Amino acid sequence: MNLYTSKTEAAAKRTFDAAQRGDKEAVLRLIDHSFNIEDCDRDGNSLLHYAVKGKNLDLVAFLVETCGMDPAWANQAMVTPWDLAKGNAPLEEYFQSVCGFSRKHCYRNPVCRGMHPDPSILRVGDDYYMVNSSFLYFPSIPISHSKDLVHWNVIGYGVTDRTWAEEFLGGLEGGRGFWAPDISYDRGRFYICATLRNNDDAPYIQTQMVTSASKPEGPYDTPVIHNVLGIDPSIFTDDDGKRYMLINRGARIMEISEDGKKILSKPSLIWYGHSGHAPEGPHILKKDGWYYCFLAEGGTGKGHMISVARSKSLLGPYENCPYNPIMHQKDEMGVIQCCGHGKPVQTPDGRWFMAYLCSRFIDHQWGMLGRETCLDEVTWTADGWPVINKGKGPSYMAALPFPDMERRECEIPDSEAWLSPRTKDPELVGEDRDGTLWIKGDGQDLNQRECRSLLVKCQPDFQFSMEFEMSFPDEGKEEFTSDAGVTLYYDENTYIKFGVTEAFVFVSEYVDDTYVRTETSPFRFHGPVTFRVETDGLVRTFFFNNMLLWQWTDVTSICSEGLSKGKRFTGAMYGVYVNGKNLLRWRQHGNVQ
Repeated sequence: MNLYTSKTEAAAKRTFDAAQRGDKEAVLRLIDHSFNIEDCDRDGNSLLHYAVKGKNLDLVAFLVETCGMDPAWANQAMVTPWDLAKGNAPLEEYFQSVCGFSRKHCYRNPVCRGMHPDPSILRVGDDYYMVNSSFLYFPSIPISHSKDLVHWNVIGYGVTDRTWAEEFLGGLEGGRGFWAPDISYDRGRFYICATLRNNDDAPYIQTQMVTSASKPEGPYDTPVIHNVLGIDPSIFTDDDGKRYMLINRGARIMEISEDGKKILSKPSLIWYGHSGHAPEGPHILKKDGWYYCFLAEGGTGKGHMISVARSKSLLGPYENCPYNPIMHQKDEMGVIQCCGHGKPVQTPDGRWFMAYLCSRFIDHQWGMLGRETCLDEVTWTADGWPVINKGKGPSYMAALPFPDMERRECEIPDSEAWLSPRTKDPELVGEDRDGTLWIKGDGQDLNQRECRSLLVKCQPDFQFSMEFEMSFPDEGKEEFTSDAGVTLYYDENTYIKFGVTEAFVFVSEYVDDTYVRTETSPFRFHGPVTFRVETDGLVRTFFFNNMLLWQWTDVTSICSEGLSKGKRFTGAMYGVYVNGKNLLRWRQHGNVQ
């Protein structure tokens, strides 16, 4: 789809209006002479969206069957024509017959929303496991479990040793840390590898970490670090039991020991990719006597894609797939963009699916949530090549892989831990059994890498609200010498604090190296107090003790595009903090919506 231009705007608006009136003759006449089917409005609504509002089934069927319009194509608010047809039985029945699944038995992408980049997926028996990048957040490398490929819950973390994390993550700049982990399984043991991306002044700016465990949730062994340059490692075990690690650029391969603790050969290139631009994220799959090599290419922006090649020999030469790229968002108006970095998985009944990353944007430019995880089915051509979602790019609605399982809404699961940048000091932060959070200030502000006095989780969507009650510990009050409250956090370079001091309540935005705007209102904190922040895209509204204090309408700093500095690959977070020396407690009111 394309946004209509100044030259086509008048015809587009006339056609949209006719479709919304259900005037099929007028729509056909405009299509014949002036309207481009690919044109949509500024909110991403297609002609089919308008036709559904007009409730003319004949017009809807013409647009779908003759013009090839998709009932499951989403506008910028993730609303499809099929959603608009809810309650109109003839339209719903028609869309179900066209798409081959009902709204009850479908899922929606992204399946994991908020910051869930670089997915690597694995099946053992009837259980699926997935890991995602965690950068410098601790505990590190979340391990999620699913029975149906759609609904995921965090069951553990690959790195949980606080002393180890302090040594290896403690001094890192925002956006560095663990990149693109991979999870694999062999002979009763689970293996996780990832790039540990260090600061640019380190002896090795890219190193490869390997750890393993007997259970998918861990505990995992103390990680081993290999000083091998490259990113995005994955582990492949061949039929003869030999184990290999792949890293970029392109797909470079080296033999490793069974436990992954030793490198047995130098990396050698086996395939550089389809496009030749930023080939990374290599994975090897062996199927029907072929080695299939999957790559992420095109950079992590809107040129991102997945490509594949195959060979009868592990070390090549590899034959480029004639259908490459097998995943790429070609539609500039598609709400799901930047699709790439995927790994396939096979179901017990022989079907295949691909988990891959994507991005969504506010106003086509602000990737507030960071990169998320999508899922689409993989089919194999008669000549033995994998194709994702029939080559159509990412799906917005698709049939549940296992429709007999209970359908649930996609959400950030409550099982995800509260995270802290770099490491957690159990003397400074913690969570009680009833869910109460407590933090003792360490005297560091959020712009300092040494700060450990905050807890965060990823922002779940563009629209959400959070509410926390903050108070002194039950055993009594103390002199309040801090500022403390809730935070909207990206990294030490960009964040917002909404808190109290001994004299006022305030909201303040930090960008690069200074607080760029601050608003205050007189208040003396004795506790307890309630903070609520409502988010709608770039609009943030701040409530204190249920009273509206401020609304900021142009909050663009809490995202990757909000500042050009360092490695900004993460996403918006929310949480609580203390800047000072006080010990304070927080109770979250309800779930984040």
